[in-house]
Amino acid sequence: MSREELLTAHSSDEERQKILRLVTLSDILGYCIIARDYKPPTFLNDQIKLTPYGMEKVQNFARKRIPIPEARAICFLEFSWVDLLVDPMATDVRNVQKAISKQIKDRSIIFPFIFGRELYDKAYEKIDSDDRTLDLADTLEFLDGTPQGVFQLHEYVTGPFGLLNSKQLRFYQPQREANLLHCSDTNCHRIHKVQFSTASEAPVNKHRVEAVRVLQRDSEIPSAWASFIAEVFKETVHPARDNVSETLIPLLGDCLTNAEISALTAWLLDNTQGALREICSELNIHGSANNIVDGMDRAQLMQLCLTMSDRDIIQGIDTLVHEGVISVPPTEVRVPPINGDSSFGTFQMSAELGSHGVRIVSDRLNLAPLRLRDLIEKMYRLTDVGDREELEWQLRTATGETLEARLENYLREQEPRAVVKSLVLARKSNAVAACELLGLREGAVESEDFISLVLWKLGFTSSSSGDPHADFWRHHEDMERMARLGPGGPMSPSVEEFRSAAVNYFVALENALDDAISFVIWALIHDHVTDRRPFVFEPERQRAESYRWLQSSVTRKGDTELTYGDKNSLYALCRGFQCIGSELQVIAADRDAYQRASSDFPDWVSQQSLQRFPFSHVIPFLDLTDDSREAIIKNLQEISRMLVSEKVYDARNNWLHGGRKDLDFANVRSALLAVRGAMQLLEDCGFVRITFAATERRSDGLGRSVTTIENARGVSLEVHAPSPFAWLGLPSVYEQVHVMTAACFAAPNNFLRFVSESNSPYAEMWGDYPRRKPRSQRARHALEGVAGGSREQGIPGDTGLSALP
Repeated sequence: MSREELLTAHSSDEERQKILRLVTLSDILGYCIIARDYKPPTFLNDQIKLTPYGMEKVQNFARKRIPIPEARAICFLEFSWVDLLVDPMATDVRNVQKAISKQIKDRSIIFPFIFGRELYDKAYEKIDSDDRTLDLADTLEFLDGTPQGVFQLHEYVTGPFGLLNSKQLRFYQPQREANLLHCSDTNCHRIHKVQFSTASEAPVNKHRVEAVRVLQRDSEIPSAWASFIAEVFKETVHPARDNVSETLIPLLGDCLTNAEISALTAWLLDNTQGALREICSELNIHGSANNIVDGMDRAQLMQLCLTMSDRDIIQGIDTLVHEGVISVPPTEVRVPPINGDSSFGTFQMSAELGSHGVRIVSDRLNLAPLRLRDLIEKMYRLTDVGDREELEWQLRTATGETLEARLENYLREQEPRAVVKSLVLARKSNAVAACELLGLREGAVESEDFISLVLWKLGFTSSSSGDPHADFWRHHEDMERMARLGPGGPMSPSVEEFRSAAVNYFVALENALDDAISFVIWALIHDHVTDRRPFVFEPERQRAESYRWLQSSVTRKGDTELTYGDKNSLYALCRGFQCIGSELQVIAADRDAYQRASSDFPDWVSQQSLQRFPFSHVIPFLDLTDDSREAIIKNLQEISRMLVSEKVYDARNNWLHGGRKDLDFANVRSALLAVRGAMQLLEDCGFVRITFAATERRSDGLGRSVTTIENARGVSLEVHAPSPFAWLGLPSVYEQVHVMTAACFAAPNNFLRFVSESNSPYAEMWGDYPRRKPRSQRARHALEGVAGGSREQGIPGDTGLSALP
């Protein structure tokens, strides 16, 4: 029968879903890892009811000396050939599930737990970097003592608790491989897979080869049952939707710390109307939410979470982020470090976690504008006369002959933030509808950042919010205002008011100068190419390294006035930029001593000429253009000159601790003017960590594009593509990046750019990632493809011989 005939003959939704469930359970068995002595349990075989065609095949298999238990198990694994081998209506799906669940719990069958750090860290300790495929003995030894893997096919979630049922259908198929190894080549940023082995000698696998030969005598090509199952899968899952459920699995697995996923599980226990508690009760787990999660490992918590709906899980994470239980700084966007190559559905979707919660975005297409239009059309039901009139009034100034045309033009011409403000907030019912449609957390509609939250959920790139000097400039403006008023006037500040403001001002100034010095040293001196995380600034770690470098420099020069370390005086900070410039001059005079070793050049440098590698020295300052190096030294010296010449460091003592007569407002004004000039020069050169965000992208028919990025000061830059420097590992301009505009490594505007990693539990969890062994893997590299793959949504039943080695 053809697929269409099968769909007609089996039109009942109940029958279709039962077939799909059984195929799913078959696939779960097909993807597991078994030992040589594995035998299909009697209880499982007793539950599998065969069709007449299946019973006929069992007899055929028996003539080939395939034992009956293995023959029946093979029929279940194959499921169909010319016709169905298993009778779906006679087979009790729940009992088949119980039989498989028992085998998972007693580890008769094994799945690798590929999420988090457990296997990754164990691989670093136990697996040689050359061993990308483990034989059966090494596989079983490596997985011994690790949790059962958490995967989900249909409603079935594998894990330490066996096979649980989820309220949400997801298809994240089990696998016999895992992303586990980073090779020693620091220029390679891919995580390499390790293949696990299952027992090909186990009777069910050994006999399956012969059984397939028997089936092929009926027909070399199986019937249309696989196409039928694929069609039922598509009808059930809707892989073209833009909120694909599977994306949450790697997010839960890699992006939450153990404490955070414990908190999420506890939240779900208390906020899902007893749904998760019912599942725990069936597992004989009782008590308060905190008592239940206490002592559970990541795999157990993850499996329990996945039994809940996407909406519940996202609501839980969003609420905990809002409450600060899950701490996500404004500049942090969490993506799965190990399983980040996973993307799902037609749009190739993946999930990420930011300070506004979870969102699901496409790796293939910018869906945000399309989602915004869809949101507006659902809030203003265009088939409803009243809603249509309301929207017409809102768009009365837009151009277009019809309402639809005016809406289209309006969405194209207006900034997304303005659209949300004018249309979503136009009436309360719209805001409430937006919360429902976007699945926002409870209370979001009253939140001060409601517009930003809506834009984040839709998928828009966040506007630049990274202004590390916002507090400083606010205090500086206050100080200048008081200095302008001067003493004696009716509006003049009192000495006490002035000194109170000065306390906060100098704290902000010291923080700004301190951060700028550590950032400049790291950016210009650190070898980013060989760093485990190139061009990523980790403030706490790299601040300490920067000041050790600066202290070493001043010590060599015999400058006993200056000391640098955990706490730096304002005088030392004012002099610091001049010290950096002086040391850079010394380094430049001996540039040949800092040549990069040939073994540290990426392999691709010698293999082609389209992509360029400008960093031939281990100190990036030396690879900047001549004009750039000269300007950097000049500007660093000028910054110190402005601060030192006006004795800003003395002003602090005079302003805060001197007598009333020491408050010379003329000196105050000149000192503030010097500080303003120095800080503006720091910002103009990109010596501070102000972030740029993408605001516009233009392209032409020749494949060229220009992306405009802008910072909080309104400074904009253009980044052109394609670029001959695309392989350097520089951060994407679609992240919030710091651009050191004084550091040009190729004319006219190829600048060094960086990202900051905020201090957070997530950053601590992945603090030493990636881990590399000190052994060259270049020969192995050359044999591998350079493009990373993505895991697409699979179709149950499409794996035919998945249990074969």
